[in-house]
Amino acid sequence: MATLARPLRSRAHGPAIPLATTAPLASVARRTLILRVTLALFLVGLVVSASATGRSDAAATHGLLPTGSSGMLVLDVSRSIKPEADRTIVNVLEHLIRSRSRVGLVVFSDIAYEMLPPGSPARELRPLVRLFTPPAHPRPGLDPTTPTPWSTNFSGGTQISDGLNLAHEALVRAGKRRGPILLVSDLDTAPDDVPRVAQALNSFRNENVPFRIVGLSPRADNLALFQNLAGKGAFAAPVTRVSHGVGAAEGALTGAVPWTLIFIAGLVLVALAANEHWCGRLPVPRAQS
Repeated sequence: MATLARPLRSRAHGPAIPLATTAPLASVARRTLILRVTLALFLVGLVVSASATGRSDAAATHGLLPTGSSGMLVLDVSRSIKPEADRTIVNVLEHLIRSRSRVGLVVFSDIAYEMLPPGSPARELRPLVRLFTPPAHPRPGLDPTTPTPWSTNFSGGTQISDGLNLAHEALVRAGKRRGPILLVSDLDTAPDDVPRVAQALNSFRNENVPFRIVGLSPRADNLALFQNLAGKGAFAAPVTRVSHGVGAAEGALTGAVPWTLIFIAGLVLVALAANEHWCGRLPVPRAQS
């Protein structure tokens, strides 16, 4: 009976490699296991890095408020703002609304006023879009710009420092001392306000408060001044429209080629190929009939 069992077991399992013992394969098995675990950990690390890099690149490309943060929009409504800059203001508002983030709002000219507290849903900015959107078909003889509630009595001058300081104070009261601040302005502030702006920006840097600037067609001298005060890296790229009917933008929202992300994706492909090459299933040829 024992002699009959062996051929039955052989037929049930199919063809096999004729080995007297598997002991010589033990070291190869351990090496393959170590290689598989190493490649698996490497792949997980690459995927996590690619995900983090992609989110970071996306935030840097938009250059407005960091994703998931609760910040403050500081909006210049002084008379020096040119009508064509309204398109950029609308584009900024639309981007913040689409982000579904939480953001407070401070508007300023010669004084600053907190319109929305920190943590407000970005959709609360929607009514402002209409105020800064010129009519599609203005009637002849009428001013094509849309009048805003502050057009006559809230535009006597410009004190950018008041807007920045009020926004930061609002964030501190809300328990968000390092909340980001986005300044949208033509950067045309009063001469006596320049030292106070410099002091505010230096304070933000010392306290690690992120701040970004969107210029509204600033004059060359004002742009150069704020680049010296805030650094060129503080300026966000011009923001394009994100919905139909808003109008042309002053510039395109473009970013550099994400070479880091591309490099990581290439490493993922190399690691997958290495896994298939070194850790793939060993092909066993079928017995010739």
